[in-house]
Amino acid sequence: MFVNTMLHKTSTAVMTICTLLLCAGVIIYSQECSSGAINGIEMCLSVLVPSLFPFMALSSFIVKSGLSQILGRPFKPIMKKVFGLDSCFAPVILLALIGGYPVGARGISSLYENKMISEHQAKKAAMFAVCSGPGFLINFVGMSIYKNKTIGLVILTSQIISVLLIGGIINLFDRKKDNYNSNKEYSAYRLPLGNAVVESALDSAKGILNICVFVVLFSAFCGIMDGIIADGMFKNFILCLLEVCAAINTCAKNCPIEMIAFASGFGGLCVHFQIYSALGKIKINRLSFFCIRIMQGAITALLTHLELNLLKIETMVFSTSTVENASTSGGTIISCAVLVGVMLCFLYTLKNNKAN
Repeated sequence: MFVNTMLHKTSTAVMTICTLLLCAGVIIYSQECSSGAINGIEMCLSVLVPSLFPFMALSSFIVKSGLSQILGRPFKPIMKKVFGLDSCFAPVILLALIGGYPVGARGISSLYENKMISEHQAKKAAMFAVCSGPGFLINFVGMSIYKNKTIGLVILTSQIISVLLIGGIINLFDRKKDNYNSNKEYSAYRLPLGNAVVESALDSAKGILNICVFVVLFSAFCGIMDGIIADGMFKNFILCLLEVCAAINTCAKNCPIEMIAFASGFGGLCVHFQIYSALGKIKINRLSFFCIRIMQGAITALLTHLELNLLKIETMVFSTSTVENASTSGGTIISCAVLVGVMLCFLYTLKNNKAN
């Protein structure tokens, strides 16, 4: 009892001190904080919204229309033996691999909310169905950062392999895998086509707005850290821990590609919070999730190193030259801003309709 009381008081004190320090940082480094938030908004409009929203909507539609059960049937033996999951997970995991970090979590949450899977299966899949998509790795990392599409493809391939490996490893150590369906017949959920489209768009709009909020918030924190921390390597470490986009932009200037691969595999706390939000009612062990993300980052970095050597791609390690940041100006931002505005109007209209 005494130990629990002391731990509670200590955690409260630490949280209070950190909050006060953060408030001081926002005031003292207000310009850096504002610049970081602006960078986060630009990243949302130019990279995240156009690359994530279509896949999130598609993932939700596949579940709500009942297609997940139909499309997953051919993969039932593989899903059961390799991952210990029902066949309806197959299209969701595929979309997670090609869609981006929170797409898998949104699909898993939809399956669970519609009572198509058990809670154990949902938690199990949520631990490994996390991957940055081709739009982020090939277009942003490969083309915008390194001006080389092959580098983005190498990191993407490494990350997909790491996700599948971790999924198999988790299944090997799962004590409940023999009863993965608990002998319970889960409902065959299916909405009419029109309703499925509308609800999928609504769910995805809410999801993408949640993601953008976290990105802007953590980008502002990264701006403060950039003003406080002078040491380059320590700054890279903090950015990798917090937010993947800012980390890649900074690390690409003085770190090897393997470090970029690790950052994309790990994701950063910003991505972790996005996934927690996307999972909704599914509560996972966050310490285990954090450790698995470190494992995924390490495997991705190792595979990237092997692939770079195999393909004989020469890169400048700890180069003194700077790498251009991704361009965030032009019609893409305007079109994405319009898209965000439409989504906000859509949410407001539906809210009013429900109230009436």
